Amino acid sequence: MKKRPATPVKLSTPAQDALSGLWLSSLVVAARMPVLMVEAMQPNPSKRVETNRMVQEKLSAAQEGIIAAQVAFGQACMENWAAFAFGQTPKSTMRKTANAMMEASLAPAARKVKANMRRLTSR
Repeated sequence: MKKRPATPVKLSTPAQDALSGLWLSSLVVAARMPVLMVEAMQPNPSKRVETNRMVQEKLSAAQEGIIAAQVAFGQACMENWAAFAFGQTPKSTMRKTANAMMEASLAPAARKVKANMRRLTSR
């Protein structure tokens, strides 16, 4: 009996973005570790620049992502009522809405991770 060759799994754009974000975030953590170790030895918390920057970036990316997801949801609500009126199924429109919200909410974090990678590796 012949084995069929395995078909490669094709990832959608949101899945590709999420996986590349996971990969880049691990590299950012690896690049930050020496800096964080040196800052941990500082007795004065105001001199912990990278630690403060790290926390501020995460909070701002989370806030931007939440707002972007809410905006995407609002746009979808405005568009979906017409789709329902013309006979489209809720399943297809909800899938589009979920993808749009996910992409919108992950975009700020992806931008921050890419910017951090450029900044931390250029030293």
